[in-house]
Amino acid sequence: SIIMPLGLQERKERAVGEFIPRFHDIPGNAPLETKELVEQWLNVFSNRGAEGFGTRSAQPLELVEISILPMANEPQRQEARVVLELTVSEDMLNGGGKMHGACIVLLADICTSFTMAAMSHASGGSGTPGVSQSINTIYHAPASLGDKLRLINTSTSIGKRTTSARIEIWDVTHHRLVASATQVQMTPSSKL
Repeated sequence: SIIMPLGLQERKERAVGEFIPRFHDIPGNAPLETKELVEQWLNVFSNRGAEGFGTRSAQPLELVEISILPMANEPQRQEARVVLELTVSEDMLNGGGKMHGACIVLLADICTSFTMAAMSHASGGSGTPGVSQSINTIYHAPASLGDKLRLINTSTSIGKRTTSARIEIWDVTHHRLVASATQVQMTPSSKL
């Protein structure tokens, strides 16, 4: 059964008719329950109105694949792959007219969280993302207004206390890598 992300039911009640589940149509081999969970988390991050940091940057994200695959280097182990796309909008730009580095890190944070949630859920866990411990980012090339980006996320490890995932942000318009990052998350302490 799906554990609804904290606060999602209230958001659904406030925004009746705005969230239309489409997890049945998302390509990939992940179980439908895992796809539904990831889509719910995307809704949490992208439909917070003026309440949440980065909501406008997350709104154009579109899920295009959710899969659970054998790891390339260790085929007996599995990894989650979550692919999203978006088009760079004006509110994502820095003063030089290129996608702001902070926007890239925000998207890396959000999107790798979906991958860690998918792998956790598919392997019997709660599917609840942790809190960021570190995000290491490398910028390769700029992205401009109107560029279509593909955000390819892959889980690297899912443990009891820490999880990690990587992301590559590709500019589909210009066929180049914009940024890559690795995120490590930890399970929040119950004392918080």
